[in-house]
Amino acid sequence: MERRTGRLESVPMIGHVVSWAKQLSLRFGQSNELQKLDPEEINRIARDFGVSVSELLTLAKTSAGVQELLKQRLAEMGLSEELLQKKHPNEFGELNRACAVCTSTKRCAKDFLQYKPGRSEYCPNTDTLEALRVQGDANAEPSMTGRRN
Repeated sequence: MERRTGRLESVPMIGHVVSWAKQLSLRFGQSNELQKLDPEEINRIARDFGVSVSELLTLAKTSAGVQELLKQRLAEMGLSEELLQKKHPNEFGELNRACAVCTSTKRCAKDFLQYKPGRSEYCPNTDTLEALRVQGDANAEPSMTGRRN
């Protein structure tokens, strides 16, 4: 799998950042509370997590539904969220970031509601997910995905 380089590789514990972003979303997503903080405090928080202020604000507004879509996409691809966090924290962070800013979340949710499995041409994470699945070290157990051998 081709390895991309970028800011996320400088963040040693991206799984914790993702968890924190989920909590941030739940706390600040329905209000402008985060934006009411002192700009220096917002800058410090963003810097601490290795993201820009705009990325921090986007993550804060990301709904829990978007995170659920990623979980469904992982399950569809036969990947374990827990194993991805442990073995591929940079890629897992990129997957979450792509979902947070994705413009196709309504289409994605509709596809899952109508159970349209298969390769998603519109999903920005499809190629990465397929590469991770082929690599094989983060695949879920068959019982976790509902598949049988």
